[in-house]
Amino acid sequence: MAKASAVFANFTAGELSPRLDGRTDLGKYFNGCKQLQNFIVHPHGGASRRPGTYFVREVKNSANNCRLIPFEFNVEQSYILEFGDQYFRIHKDGGTVVSGGSPVEVTTPYLHTELADLKFTQSADVMYIVHPNHPVQKITRTSHTAWTITEVSFRRGPMQDPTFDGTVTASGRTGSVTLTATSSIFASTDVGRIVKVHDGYAEITAYSSATSVTATVLENEDARSELMPTYTATTIAFAEGDPSATGLEHNDRITDTAANFIHEGFEVGMHITISGSASNNKSNVLIVDVTDDTILLAPSVDLAVEAAGASVTINGDLEADDEYQLGAFSETTGYPATVAFYEQRLVFANTTEQPQTIFFSVAGDFENFTIGADATDALVYTIGSNQVNVIQYLSSNRSLLVGTSGGEFAVSASGTTEPISPTNAQIKRQSSYGSMNIQPVNVANVTLFVQRAKRKVRELVYDFNSDSYFAPDLTLLAEHITESGIKEMSLQQEPDNIVWCVLENGKLVGMTYRREEQVIAWHEHLLGGSSTVSSVNYAYGFVESVATIPGELDEDAVYLVVNRQIDGGTVRYIEYFAPFDFGDDILDAHFVDCGLSYAGSATSSLSGLDHLEGESVAIVGDGAAHASKTVSSGSVTLDRNVTDAHVGLAFTSTLQTMRVDAGGTEGTSQGKTKRIRDVTLRLYRSIGVKVGPSTDTLDLIPFRSSAAAMDTAVPLFSGDKDVEFPGNYDTDGFVVVRQEQPLPLTVLAIYPRLQTFDR
Repeated sequence: MAKASAVFANFTAGELSPRLDGRTDLGKYFNGCKQLQNFIVHPHGGASRRPGTYFVREVKNSANNCRLIPFEFNVEQSYILEFGDQYFRIHKDGGTVVSGGSPVEVTTPYLHTELADLKFTQSADVMYIVHPNHPVQKITRTSHTAWTITEVSFRRGPMQDPTFDGTVTASGRTGSVTLTATSSIFASTDVGRIVKVHDGYAEITAYSSATSVTATVLENEDARSELMPTYTATTIAFAEGDPSATGLEHNDRITDTAANFIHEGFEVGMHITISGSASNNKSNVLIVDVTDDTILLAPSVDLAVEAAGASVTINGDLEADDEYQLGAFSETTGYPATVAFYEQRLVFANTTEQPQTIFFSVAGDFENFTIGADATDALVYTIGSNQVNVIQYLSSNRSLLVGTSGGEFAVSASGTTEPISPTNAQIKRQSSYGSMNIQPVNVANVTLFVQRAKRKVRELVYDFNSDSYFAPDLTLLAEHITESGIKEMSLQQEPDNIVWCVLENGKLVGMTYRREEQVIAWHEHLLGGSSTVSSVNYAYGFVESVATIPGELDEDAVYLVVNRQIDGGTVRYIEYFAPFDFGDDILDAHFVDCGLSYAGSATSSLSGLDHLEGESVAIVGDGAAHASKTVSSGSVTLDRNVTDAHVGLAFTSTLQTMRVDAGGTEGTSQGKTKRIRDVTLRLYRSIGVKVGPSTDTLDLIPFRSSAAAMDTAVPLFSGDKDVEFPGNYDTDGFVVVRQEQPLPLTVLAIYPRLQTFDR
């Protein structure tokens, strides 16, 4: 028999997989926990009970699911958008933005069944949102209560490559025209689609047949709303290319003292028609060269010398165009499924017809997709691979990271210091894990994404030595915690850098992530209450969405949509976490879910709890735990008067260490009989903790001394608590710390003292 003192000095490995129960050789074994429920891990090493949540309001229609999306103009002006069935509402600072006494609400095209596939990116007060079934939309905020959502009208693209399938001819140059094709290239779903034809662009407004549509002419690259140039002037003259009449082949020319030919859009290769001239009216005349003041014609064209003065018109001919292009975004082709900003360009990717194609806007002109060879022109890039890799997300980092169903790619300029351009863009595969259709999160210079099976979170990290990215698995030591699958992720940067994940089973899990300190700690959270989803009963509030925005008190605000059964019916509530660092005043500690707080004159009745009708609620009054009460008619009656209270649904926090390995004189103590006789808990700002060898055998640690006044709350305790351990002889040696009261608890370290019996 040997006596020993073990130590659990930190919990920075978080909850560990059951498959690691025997890995005492692993460096993170004694920094991990067998169970870490409703605790968060601090990068410093301790574990704190997560705060409770505050109730904001019920969603517009609890029968339909909702999704939360952050809208961040700056750290002071940040909002949470509640997207539901064809609407969104706005929440800020724990409340709902209202106008005229009603919530500000904006109509959207998105059904509640489509919300999971929304992707978004933001620049200042404008957010671009994409969904494969809908045209690209942008949300604009002009004031606290003035919000709009409109369909984006892209200029000059993006376009698909020419198909050379027959020809297209327009009936006119401007306004409303008829486009006639020699092949069946049009569909009824093409209404709204852009067509590049002749020397301009047109938007289809009506469908007549597979070979005929009506379209409205749009602005072209020269800012002219016409399909071919037309120019009328009295400054136009005509000249012979060989005035000496030698009979040699020559080029006659047209001159313009106003020098407007290029400005009006005339180009080499165009055929033109001349009218209004006294002796040079001609049609189907070919331009072989053009400058501002001169058009040089093909040698076969014979002009008569004619001075300027007459009102002459030159029209570009509307010839059958075999290089026409159809727009890449339409109901026919599908709309982009993902979006991001990169190097002052708005970038889209993944339409139904082009799932591997990336579309970059003109630099600095987000809605302009004019293709060209200049450095700032738009560009289109298609991933070349031996299988179809559907693009799932875009993420701006050192490079533009592209997550596809079959691997991860990086798009960058071929020169390391150059911005991307049409002439230097390159794309290289970085890994082959495959990504899920879930918006990733950026943490510092790292992108975290969900792998294809929805169970692993990987980090794309740039390595200078190999000049490439690698993607280690962040769930390797806790693969069980995401077993049901991840559906959403969001980053809470302050105070502890936690990545929050919503799981398919309605649980909320967090990962404290500090790469520079090698802290990767997973923790599981069950919200108070109960729920029934798809005829399955859950003993916790079912989380459906999470989003974070910068909040007050130097902390990011974490908002949730929680599905619960309340008063016999299904409700969906918007809630947000109370401050994680509540300070040193017990009156500010909020550790109930879906709760409300009261501060005012002394009262024994608390009302305004209609959202918890019929529920048994936990209560903290004046900093002390109060007996649970059931909400009736939206109120509860207390056993005593209080001036400060927190009321909401109870939740339990449990920390269970890994097996102790100490005291074995013949090597390890694993598998040997042992007994923990007492434990020292090092606590910080805590009250009301229980400790024991299992969740069934726990002793409550006293915090109130005999000298303390009985009519005041016990002050927060920081320091060591030495407790006699209620355990028996066993081969495990677990220590369980639990908080069941609506009070705070932070465990900095655990020091068990035990006897081990060698066999």
